[in-house]
Amino acid sequence: MWIVFCLPLTVQAGDLFYGYEAYYTMQPGRLFSGNGHDLEPFSEVGTDGVIFGWRGRDAGWSHTVELRDGRIKLDGKILSERTVKAFPGASVYAGDLDRSSVVFFAGTWACIEDTPPSASGTAARHKSVYLIKQGKQRQAWKLPTLFASCLGVRMKAGQPTFDKVEYRYQNGNDAPVGVTFIEYAIKGGGFVETGIVRNATFVEGDNVYKFAL
Repeated sequence: MWIVFCLPLTVQAGDLFYGYEAYYTMQPGRLFSGNGHDLEPFSEVGTDGVIFGWRGRDAGWSHTVELRDGRIKLDGKILSERTVKAFPGASVYAGDLDRSSVVFFAGTWACIEDTPPSASGTAARHKSVYLIKQGKQRQAWKLPTLFASCLGVRMKAGQPTFDKVEYRYQNGNDAPVGVTFIEYAIKGGGFVETGIVRNATFVEGDNVYKFAL
């Protein structure tokens, strides 16, 4: 009697990813690179509480970042929540950013990301990512949160693009079998789909951080 096993197709090494940042760093036109700058705690004389910040040079430019009670002060200017355009379904909260925030710079662009300190379980898969365009008229956007990263922001035709990640289900199962990367661009200050969609499949059951295109 013969027993037949149905095996998955062989996955090529170039199609297999261990984590979403590994996938993002393989995309062309990335706006940000490296590990970013971790914010460090400090205090000011005559003030209460701890401020988290970073000061230094990046790509030949001097920058300062301060984070106090969730409020962002970037290069001496406070980023008002009213100026942040949130992706549909996302919201801007003062508690989005905390002591574990990381900041990236690239020319006139900045990006700050953090996993909310209150997140636990599957909620830890969501990351707050704020993309900021500096200049006389500062603009800012909060990107979709699932498996988000500043490293996922790319430039195409002069427009910043990124992926909205969605779980992909099969046959009515409650557990996702993979994710779908839906590419968006920021045009006219808003979010527009580019029409590029990629599907990925988890290769180790419920391990959502190992997947193949």
